[in-house]
Amino acid sequence: MPITLWISTQRLHVFTTSGGRLKSVASRLTVKDLAALLASGQARPAPDEPVGEPAIEASAVEVDRQVSSIGTISLADRALCIGAHLAGRRATVRLDGITARVMDEQRLLLRAVPCPLSLAECVTLRNARPAGPPPGAPTEPVTVQRVVCSRGHFQIVGQKIQVGRVHARKLQPRRLPQRHRRRPMVRTADQWRVSRPSGRAAR
Repeated sequence: MPITLWISTQRLHVFTTSGGRLKSVASRLTVKDLAALLASGQARPAPDEPVGEPAIEASAVEVDRQVSSIGTISLADRALCIGAHLAGRRATVRLDGITARVMDEQRLLLRAVPCPLSLAECVTLRNARPAGPPPGAPTEPVTVQRVVCSRGHFQIVGQKIQVGRVHARKLQPRRLPQRHRRRPMVRTADQWRVSRPSGRAAR
């Protein structure tokens, strides 16, 4: 099927020969690229942009992305690592220019990482839309796995748990209650410490 392309340094629109729009995406071409197309005779000067893109006015936006086999997603030609355990999944990412929150289909939080883009850049992402409410945290206990060291203990969020040398080099699954999933980090003069709920610090 013959198609017509309208290209700028910002947007690329795909039209049928009858003028129907098929798709619009962000353009990766530079002014030099466009000049080269004109000089080669493969393009002609275009009128004003035929399709106006509505401006997104929001404090956050959301995009859907496919997670790669190494746990990254693409945001404006930048690879953002969100975790190899999410490889192959389709994820929704909520971006506010500060934090990138990865959600599942039920809008439950899967991962939160620093946002690599400003809010102004986020609203120009491909298929960006105004964000819905912030994701919720899972209410069920989290199960983690740790390998017991040769001395018979392992650590979870900075807390050392002794199980005995008889379990050395074995994999120990443990369930974390809600209050232990995220502990505040306190920086001392010589090392990081994890604050326990009682207020005492432990290595």
